[in-house]
Amino acid sequence: MAQYGFYFDMTACGGCKTCQIACNDRNDLKPGVLFRKVKGFEGGKFPAPWMYYLSISCNHCKEPKCVEGCPTQAMHKLDNGIVAHDKDKCIGCRYCTWSCPYGVPQFIEETGRVSKCDMCKDLLEKGENPACVDACTMR
Repeated sequence: MAQYGFYFDMTACGGCKTCQIACNDRNDLKPGVLFRKVKGFEGGKFPAPWMYYLSISCNHCKEPKCVEGCPTQAMHKLDNGIVAHDKDKCIGCRYCTWSCPYGVPQFIEETGRVSKCDMCKDLLEKGENPACVDACTMR
């Protein structure tokens, strides 16, 4: 089985959040719902302060706990390694959100169901990059 994943170079990330915005825009997410989060970390003090950013999304785990926790198989792993979500099978129980150690699946209040990053699988099928990847100004 293939295993897609995101490559992230934290030495190049400036924390601009264009990847986060592109993901929100593509998935029509409401404020407060994020499939990709950019977090900044800082420390030290003059003359040696430091700062770095992480762009965090679904890890599309090899053995995803969210899939194990889903009683309806709405959360499932595709042959290419993407952890996908079938909204029609989702009953909104949130077991996947509690099972994921990274807090990735998001409960969407308006629909009463869970959703998450699917790595823009429709774009990948056309040979294109996920929206967050193409939006990155540092790639």
